[in-house]
Amino acid sequence: MKEWILPISDDLVKELEACFANGPIIDDVGTRYLTEAEFDRLGGLKIELFSNEHPPPHFRVCFQGECNNFTINDCSPMNGESLSKYFRNIKKWHKTNKRTLISFWNTMRPSDCPVGNYLEKSNGI
Repeated sequence: MKEWILPISDDLVKELEACFANGPIIDDVGTRYLTEAEFDRLGGLKIELFSNEHPPPHFRVCFQGECNNFTINDCSPMNGESLSKYFRNIKKWHKTNKRTLISFWNTMRPSDCPVGNYLEKSNGI
């Protein structure tokens, strides 16, 4: 199936890029570790969402030649350990921007898309 890539706003990309620029988050407290070599390699960050895509609803982050898809639901990585040192950065960004991703996902669905709108599960409330 051909990928139909949709543009993500520059503000969302810049927010995750700024988080990456401060180095990988190495624990759940937010401690970071950044070497000069890692800082010098920063650049080329892409966040992609696809309009005509397979389930589950997800987005892709590409950085420094590595890519991984993450579920919109809980930001679980879908493609192994690629970008693993930035998983906490991406999860932090996702937590702040999940509603925007859901809105964008739902707005951009073509009528014949095999994956429909994303609906949050209500935990029985």
